Amino acid sequence: MSESTAPSNGDALGTLEQRIQAKREDVEQYLAAACRHRGRLVQVTIIAGSIAAALTAAPALGGKPLADRLTQVSGVDTPAWQILCLAAMLCSLAATIATQLHKSHNYEDRIVRAQDIRATLEALDVGIMAGRFNYHEAANQYLKCIESASFIDA
Repeated sequence: MSESTAPSNGDALGTLEQRIQAKREDVEQYLAAACRHRGRLVQVTIIAGSIAAALTAAPALGGKPLADRLTQVSGVDTPAWQILCLAAMLCSLAATIATQLHKSHNYEDRIVRAQDIRATLEALDVGIMAGRFNYHEAANQYLKCIESASFIDA
């Protein structure tokens, strides 16, 4: 490339700033989705676990008289304690699955890492605007962020 067609340092920094902004948007989208998914899984775990406990507590605390009364009120042939235990088992299963999905996706660690990457990208962007970094320093910092953000799907 000849001197006259080579991009200036300012042009290269401008292009890098655009890439940094695009990556910041990717990180923001990832954080929004990951926090939403994590929140839903935590809610399912809490609600389903609580319902399972309540369903098993009724026959445990009320004993046979309560179970017999619930069977009469429900109007079904199946004993109420069996229905309660089945419902509790299903709720417990839902809570267990939600907990395992939460753990297997490693939301906590990934969210913390994404927040760190977001802060680093913001600091890099501000540093470029303030003239703190030249192109090569900024590019090296950006490459480190890209490597750290490999778990984020664009």
